[in-house]
Amino acid sequence: MAIRYADKRVGKSSGNFKGADEYRRTREQCMTQLFEVIAKKHAITQEQVRQSLLFRRTSLDIAVIVSFAVLYAFVARFVAGRIWEACPPGQGWIAGAALVLLASAVVGFLGVVTGELWALTIEGIRIGAGGHMSYRANRVPWAHHRGELFISGMILFWVIAALRYRAGLRPTESSSNAGLFI
Repeated sequence: MAIRYADKRVGKSSGNFKGADEYRRTREQCMTQLFEVIAKKHAITQEQVRQSLLFRRTSLDIAVIVSFAVLYAFVARFVAGRIWEACPPGQGWIAGAALVLLASAVVGFLGVVTGELWALTIEGIRIGAGGHMSYRANRVPWAHHRGELFISGMILFWVIAALRYRAGLRPTESSSNAGLFI
């Protein structure tokens, strides 16, 4: 609310823009007034209200990550299936394994980037940002764990590729949805 207020009053497109310092001052002034009202209504301090901005419901973040992991697993299953079709398990495993390593890095990277967009989109819908996240985007945990998510994505890809290899994927089964990961 304070961001929208500052945008309308002294934002770049308001016609009254006087610089970033004035914008920050206006936003902070509005936030202080809002926090004062909230603090009085709930019989807490303004500092407690400010601290509440840092709290996130972990269950929502887990739901975002798990829902994306399911989508990622389907993509990994498809890509791994194509790799083992091109390099059938019965004809040796070295070329297929090299492709799996390369694909896991590419799909892992794309998963981190796409997953962050997924998380930011869901967060925008959740808070009703209407495309204006501002510094709230920094509260989404995905951006703080890119390395861990990349490694996790690669490992998940390897597990799915190993399951596909072990199943001895036959070309006629490549497009079948008979099994979730095999």
